[in-house]
Amino acid sequence: MELSTVFDEMPDPRRATLLKRHLLSDILLLSLFATLSGCDSDEEIEEYGKNKRAFLGEFLSLPNGIPSHDTITRVLNAIDTSKFSACLYRHSRYLCDFAEEHHISVDGKVLRATAQQGQRNSGICVVTAWACEQQVVLGQAKTERKSNEKTAIPALLEELDLTGALVSIDAIANGPAIAERIVEQQGHYLLSLKKNQKSTFEQVHDYMMAHHQGLACDKNVDFGSGRIETRTCYVSEATDLMEATLAWKNIQAIIMVHAVRETGNKRQEEYRFYLSDKAESAAYFNHRVREHWSIENHLHWHLDVSFSEDTCRTHTKNGAENRNILRKLSLQLLKQMNDKHSIKVRRKKAGWDDNYLRQIIRLYCSG
Repeated sequence: MELSTVFDEMPDPRRATLLKRHLLSDILLLSLFATLSGCDSDEEIEEYGKNKRAFLGEFLSLPNGIPSHDTITRVLNAIDTSKFSACLYRHSRYLCDFAEEHHISVDGKVLRATAQQGQRNSGICVVTAWACEQQVVLGQAKTERKSNEKTAIPALLEELDLTGALVSIDAIANGPAIAERIVEQQGHYLLSLKKNQKSTFEQVHDYMMAHHQGLACDKNVDFGSGRIETRTCYVSEATDLMEATLAWKNIQAIIMVHAVRETGNKRQEEYRFYLSDKAESAAYFNHRVREHWSIENHLHWHLDVSFSEDTCRTHTKNGAENRNILRKLSLQLLKQMNDKHSIKVRRKKAGWDDNYLRQIIRLYCSG
């Protein structure tokens, strides 16, 4: 992958005019380098460019110097998100090795600073498909509210290659239609069962609570950060509740996870229920349920903490989603670095040390 061709397929949203002084590829590569190097705003990207002019000359044409932050803002707000996303997914496919079954976690994240004042749940929500083992983004869809995941998730699944994949979703949007779509795309599902599926939830809950002591189970205990978390997974064959779960395509297993968290003198516990079309052991499902939250720990957490995403107030046109794509691409590149630094330190080091940034760029080109 030649760096100069990374954004070749991106259509330029600007009018064909003599006033167009900067190449689209220059603006996008500058934004990527600056985001890798710790910049969190368009003003910072411009200042980064001015201070790194000699280094950038190795990779960018810059016929008229460094673009202003206003130009950067207009371009990032206007470019086609689907085409821009394709640059991210193209890199993801280079990093993925799906020789064995792969696990795709689907979850939404609200860009909190985009919420309208006084309307708590009005922020833009980006629903992401995440390859858990490879820790890369495979796809995403934007919705204006978290509650709209019901429409965003099917649209996202339709764009993905699910052949042989296990797709896990922990969302109120789960239902028989989602299960059927995944199976039709030759994938397998592990879907949380919520109370909005009233009849099915009640029957599964009552059955599992009454019979779990006689079911196959697996226990996992985690210690860390002053707390102990114990997760016990119970699995029942779907035939035990055929009437309640018949609408769920090819269903094979009903899963209950009893989670107990102990911190000091406090004890919290909850029961979670899942449905799957795979007939696997309790240990398998206990691992996959826990692995689902890789998307929170290794993607969403870094976007918030390492990239300060929740402080970005951009919500004009495509701006919020395109900047989210830039952060994800930057995160994937930073994760490929084989050193002991945190992501936050890697960003700073990329800004301080041009040779370190060159190593990151080589990782992209060799991807």
